[in-house]
Amino acid sequence: MLAPQALIRGLVGRLLPTANPDSPNVDVSQRFGRYGESAVLSYINKSHLLADEGSYFVANNAQTAITGQTTAAFDATKPSLLIVNTDSVSNPLGKRIYLDYIHLLNGGTAYSNATSNTGIFWSLQLDTVNRYSSGGTALTINNPNNDLAQGSVALAYAGALVTNTAQALRTIVGQRLMRAPVSATALTLANLDEFHFTFGGIEAQSAAAIQTSATLEATMVNKSFTGPPIIIGPNQSLLFNINCIAGGAVTAGNFIYEVGFWAR
Repeated sequence: MLAPQALIRGLVGRLLPTANPDSPNVDVSQRFGRYGESAVLSYINKSHLLADEGSYFVANNAQTAITGQTTAAFDATKPSLLIVNTDSVSNPLGKRIYLDYIHLLNGGTAYSNATSNTGIFWSLQLDTVNRYSSGGTALTINNPNNDLAQGSVALAYAGALVTNTAQALRTIVGQRLMRAPVSATALTLANLDEFHFTFGGIEAQSAAAIQTSATLEATMVNKSFTGPPIIIGPNQSLLFNINCIAGGAVTAGNFIYEVGFWAR
């Protein structure tokens, strides 16, 4: 009996190979992934196969909200969420982390300020080093396939984080509006505001809610945002910033965090 490698042969190609024109006379090799899987056009548009093989993970802090930063303007050194890929750059089998989604539910404390507010914004950066220094809360990372016990190469932290010095910071999302202020002094609504961020999808971003005025959004919001594909390589970090643009010192609110990603 022939060995499997004698029946199906091909080349490992994580990067896109050279294209070939349509022709019945062009003979090309089968393209394979690093783990021997055939590269195919998938007809399944969900993540169940990633969970089935043990590559998909969800990070959260159960039902406990985590207090964020108190900055009154954008500060790239103070993210509210930090994901680190602990795999080694020198490891030829090192895994990359592919960000799927971030979900935020405002906890029992809203973001607020004593004077006029502009709004609450979000941004996202990547760096080529482990940026975590101290602070915040380590999220628990779980495999949603309970038949498997695979651990993750990721570490995830949320809250009032302190980071190390940037090395090769790359801004992926400069600044986007999360919500307009609730009032002149309130930036979010406790226990009600909900934000969902998906990355690398083709879904359209949800339409903005009808605001109560040109500058205020007094009712609860449930918003979805579409971001670019995000890949965190070995020993790299993702920094997710929540920026409260306010007229003075901010009282930090809290969020219940949930993050979905896969590592291959």
